[in-house]
Amino acid sequence: MRSAYRSVILTGSLFALTAIAASGQFTLKIPKVGQPKPTPSPSAGPPANPATNAGSTMPIDNSGSVQPPAAGDTPVLLKTTLDIRCDTEARYWKMPSESNYTSWIPMVKFKVLYAGAAKLRLIAEYTTPDGKPWFSETLKPNTSNAAEKTTEIITDRVSGRFEGKSTTATGLFGVKITDSRDGSVLFQGKFKVGKFKYGPAIPMFKNQYDFFVDQDWNLPFGYVWLDWGRDRNAPPPTVSVWIKGETRLDDLEARLFLNGQQILTTDEMGAATSAQSRYPNSLENKDTHRWELFNFEWYKFKYAATPQGRKMFPQARFVNESDGAYQVKIYHKGKQIRELSFNISGGKFAENGVAAANGFADGKVIVPVRVMGDKDKWSPATWKADAFYGNPVNGFTWP
Repeated sequence: MRSAYRSVILTGSLFALTAIAASGQFTLKIPKVGQPKPTPSPSAGPPANPATNAGSTMPIDNSGSVQPPAAGDTPVLLKTTLDIRCDTEARYWKMPSESNYTSWIPMVKFKVLYAGAAKLRLIAEYTTPDGKPWFSETLKPNTSNAAEKTTEIITDRVSGRFEGKSTTATGLFGVKITDSRDGSVLFQGKFKVGKFKYGPAIPMFKNQYDFFVDQDWNLPFGYVWLDWGRDRNAPPPTVSVWIKGETRLDDLEARLFLNGQQILTTDEMGAATSAQSRYPNSLENKDTHRWELFNFEWYKFKYAATPQGRKMFPQARFVNESDGAYQVKIYHKGKQIRELSFNISGGKFAENGVAAANGFADGKVIVPVRVMGDKDKWSPATWKADAFYGNPVNGFTWP
């Protein structure tokens, strides 16, 4: 009897409250039992939830608005991967009776964006500094990356390739890479060759040199991109820069800033990795004749390409909802050696137009890199004429 009476009283009270609220006289808010008051996270930390529209509580799932570069049946040479170097040998076909008489012949390596079924048949043609034809060679596929839809192409180092071809000359040589199926040109440019003396300073080694392709032009160019080969669901935003000389990975640190405030560092949940290196055959003169490309990423900075990718990293800061002005400062043994900037707008890297204007097809934003400190022994004047092997980059300005 007493329980029924309480039920009647409660029902009547709720009915009365509902009527009063409907009349607009006042609004009663009843807190949910056991629900804690939300605490806003600091701006420097990763967002706990996807971005939302202003005035709405529904999350925006803008996953997948950016996709990896599309590959087709026609091979496209990725200029940022092109490596031209000198293959030096301690003999010279014009001087068969002389020992320790070094000569060189060019080698090329690069990646093409390609998804065709036909076998790739590419040819490299070389010219001497006076513009005369030198020789041509067939290039061969080396490895393929299904995730990136890329194939690496290299010089076929067959036996006897030095005979009748190698040279001791230095200067500005030409190269043209063509598709032998239809004669289309994938790349054409020039590469600057120099040499340095190495070995004992005695008469029997007087003709012993190592030859190299000058790569100083790489240092002002940086790349900001998504590494689709690492993860198709949540590719890591990656920053790549060139550093001259021999460099230990443990000595490098990259700090990421957003709108002037440091948000991440590779020393805490991040990594620096060596992507590629360019150097002559000799291991001497590492400070002046070795160039290495390093990739930097932060494990709590991702791009959500799919809803699954977003769920895989719940504590990450996502490019998709992290618009702003970014800056990367790179340190070597605690001393700053590099600095670059980029923007994220609309949930993706803001294009500055340089890549599109110059035919770069690998989905990377090309940004100027400020070279700082005295670690790099290089010539800053070379990049304008030598960039990408004699292909100056329109619209690119370097501080």
